[in-house]
Amino acid sequence: MIIEKDLKKLFHQLDHDDIAHISLGSSDVTVRVFDGASRITLSTPVYHGGNFLPKSVRHCTSQKLTLLNPIQIKTSLRIDEENFRVILNYLGDLGGLTTIQFKDILEEFSYLAEEWRLHLDENDKNDLVHVRVQ
Repeated sequence: MIIEKDLKKLFHQLDHDDIAHISLGSSDVTVRVFDGASRITLSTPVYHGGNFLPKSVRHCTSQKLTLLNPIQIKTSLRIDEENFRVILNYLGDLGGLTTIQFKDILEEFSYLAEEWRLHLDENDKNDLVHVRVQ
């Protein structure tokens, strides 16, 4: 849940720098505004592969995530090859958004990030090699 003072701090930062960071649950979300503050991007890492991205994780990034709660925002996943990460992204319009609608987008994005984290972490186990010890 986003506290009003956190939103005010975020808006102040965006007004000054066009980029801000906010912690939502277990997500560190980067928020950027552009095109005269009419468009917004949200991004957060949802998988860290150390020095490797497993094949099953790569495969999951091209699939849809099945969720219990209906989702209103459209997001995409991007593989960051250099840092062995998967990034969740959102791109949307700010024009006409109320503070409550913006807050809802942030909360939904945070929810999606957590669901992707759980899903990708579960699927990376598919690439483990099981070794029997005698």
